Amino acid sequence: MGQVKVGIIFKSYEPLKAMQAYARQSEESGFGGGFWIAEAYHWFRQYGLEARGCFATLAAVAMATRSIPIGLGITSPYMRHPTIQASECAAIDELSDGRFIMGIGVGKVGIEYLEYDIEKMKPVPVHHESLEIMRRVFSGKQFAYKGELFESSMPAYDRARDGLRTEIPIYVGATGPFMQRLAGRESDGMLLAGLTSPAFVKYARDNMAKGAAQVGRTLPADFPVGGVILAACAKDGAKAKAATRSYTGTYIVNKLRNIKNDTILAGSGLPDSTWDPFRKAIADGTQDKVAHLVTDEMQRRFTVISGTPDECLEITQELVDAGLNLPMLEVVGASQEDNLETIRLFGEQVLPRLRPAAG
Repeated sequence: MGQVKVGIIFKSYEPLKAMQAYARQSEESGFGGGFWIAEAYHWFRQYGLEARGCFATLAAVAMATRSIPIGLGITSPYMRHPTIQASECAAIDELSDGRFIMGIGVGKVGIEYLEYDIEKMKPVPVHHESLEIMRRVFSGKQFAYKGELFESSMPAYDRARDGLRTEIPIYVGATGPFMQRLAGRESDGMLLAGLTSPAFVKYARDNMAKGAAQVGRTLPADFPVGGVILAACAKDGAKAKAATRSYTGTYIVNKLRNIKNDTILAGSGLPDSTWDPFRKAIADGTQDKVAHLVTDEMQRRFTVISGTPDECLEITQELVDAGLNLPMLEVVGASQEDNLETIRLFGEQVLPRLRPAAG
């Protein structure tokens, strides 16, 4: 069945030269799942991080690699009109010689500052119409589209004549059951959010299958199901666990304050009272200082991939066996060299030993 595909993902707040170094190392280390960018927002300035444009960052990554997929996981259709998204996609796909995978999702943290009424512009119709329009743009055929939320019309253009793809895969970032069903109905792959436990993978796959069944769609066994997993791999396991601790805390706060998805937290198997100290920190305005609340048990229950290569193998295998066939490692070290070490070590000592899920 071949090697399990694993990807590397960074948020677009890293320096571009560092991104290129990470991408080159990912390709050299055999990460067949590709190198991915998640769009960062200026919200991250509170952590001393500066957002870069996700498409410009992808262009830099495309120029630093030659063979592995280049993915965007994710950007929000609330940020740009679908025709603008499609134009950006077309450029990155051309620059990467057809290696690009588009990913769209709500991006709740990023859009909370925008003047959208998310009750009127609900995520499922927003994403459905975005998928419809982007695919029409990629096709090069003349079209006129008028949905409930978006509309667009374009004359025909022979993209194939120019050597451009007329189909670019679009994955959907899906945290809740309705978006997971949409992914099953319409997407080319589903991407799950941070803190993706085996229990949550199974929950999401079940919803995805229900969505596919609604339209009589049969998904192939290798239909991409990816998930963003915090990762740090080092010979010193304690150092790696320390590196992911504050980021795990940020994800927990995000789930409590912004995403408000109890299913993700419940997937850890820990009682709801576990999160009370985090709720108090949010109420007190100290939510950016919760690393001390994150225990090794919390990280293990959320299958945060941190520790020695042997520990990282055990955790990653659990996720693969649960049905996550595209683990995406969000590498979070204390320095560029630590991040490169995670990519190298994982490539050398974990990837060759990963087994495809049974069945």
